[in-house]
Order: sequence, then C-alpha cells, then structure tokens
Amino acid sequence: MSAELEEQIAQLENSLGQEQQRLEKLWDAYEQQEKDLNASLDRINYLESDIETRQTMITSLQELLTERDAKLRDLEIQRQRQSKIAAEYEPKIKEMQGIIEDQTEKYERLLSITQEMEDELDLARQSLHARDGWFNANISSLESVSEIIKEWRNIQGGKFPEIKESSGPGGGKSAFVSSVAKIKGLGAVKAENLYDAGFHTVDDLKNASTEDIASVVGFTNLSASKVVKGAKEL
Repeated sequence: MSAELEEQIAQLENSLGQEQQRLEKLWDAYEQQEKDLNASLDRINYLESDIETRQTMITSLQELLTERDAKLRDLEIQRQRQSKIAAEYEPKIKEMQGIIEDQTEKYERLLSITQEMEDELDLARQSLHARDGWFNANISSLESVSEIIKEWRNIQGGKFPEIKESSGPGGGKSAFVSSVAKIKGLGAVKAENLYDAGFHTVDDLKNASTEDIASVVGFTNLSASKVVKGAKEL
C-alpha cells in the first residue's frame, strides 16, 4: 500500500470519526429536544387541567352571582312593598296616636273625677261610721226591747223559741257589734250578719279568710277583704 493511499484512508477515518461525533451530538440534542417536548406536553396537560378547574370555578361564581342578584331583586321588591305598606299605614298610625292621646286625656279626667268621688265616698263612709256608732250606742237597747216583745208575742201565739245562752263566746251580739263597729265601712246590720254567721269575736274575724267573710249575706269580696284588714288593725 502506498503512502498516498494510507494518507487517504487516515483522512477518511478521521472524517468518519468526526462525522460519528457529530451524529452522536445530534442524537444527544434529539434526545434532549424529546425530553423538552415531553416536559412541554406535560406542562400543556397541567395547564389544560388548571384551565378546566378555573373554568369550573368561574361557572360556580357566575351561578352564585346570579343567585345573589336574584336575592337582591327579591329584597328590593320586598323593600318597595314595605315602603308602600308603611306609606299606607302611616296616616292610620298617626290617627290612632291621636285617638290614644284623646283617650289618655279622657282617662286622666276620669281618674280625677274618680279621685273626687273616692274622697266623697270616704266622707260618706265616715258619716256612715259615725251614724252606726251613734246607732249602736243609743238604739241597741231599743232593739233588745223589740226582740223581747217579738219573742213574747211568739210565746203568746204558741211559738216557743229555742233556749239560747244570753251571750256568745265573745260576750254577746251587742258587745260584738260594738267591738267591730270601729272597722271602717262596717255597719250594725252587717256586723249582726257576721255574728249570726258564727263570728262572735274580733279574733274570729282576724282568723277568717276573705272567702269566709264573702260567704256572709251582704258582703262582697271587696267588702270582705276590707273587714279582714280592718279586724287585723284593731
């Protein structure tokens, strides 16, 4: 083999080695581009998934906004209705306020009149109390005579009364009437009714309830409560 041929072969081998190196570099570059392409594809897939998620969120937000707008419209309609109702009822409310003020003024006048009548009633009660006291002090003896005459006539007519003790547990009717005559608003007649009903002493009245007194003829719950209160103040 000649030196020239050997030189050509060496040149070819050198060129082949350089070409092989170039091809290896191209292959490495191809592989890197393929990796970059796969990474880009993964990124694209991730972004597409993220876009879908965001789109879903946007849709949900739009639905919420639509629902909120509907509620706002409903609230506005209700507010307008309430304003309309308030406008309709405001004159009626003012009219009722005027009526209430007028009734309040009438009530105050009535209360003043009632107070005056109460004062007159207290005066009448004092007068009645004084009359009953005078009656008890001066007429009780005549009542006893009248009862004796009545019993005597009954005996003459054949009607014999039951024999009773001359005095009850509290000392007799006259003593009981005199004792309770000090109670405001209690007259001799009502005092006798109490005695006939079984109340013979002031302590009996103190220990009695309002219902017990109210069950006696001539008494109401109001007058009975006053008797119980008056008896406890004696």
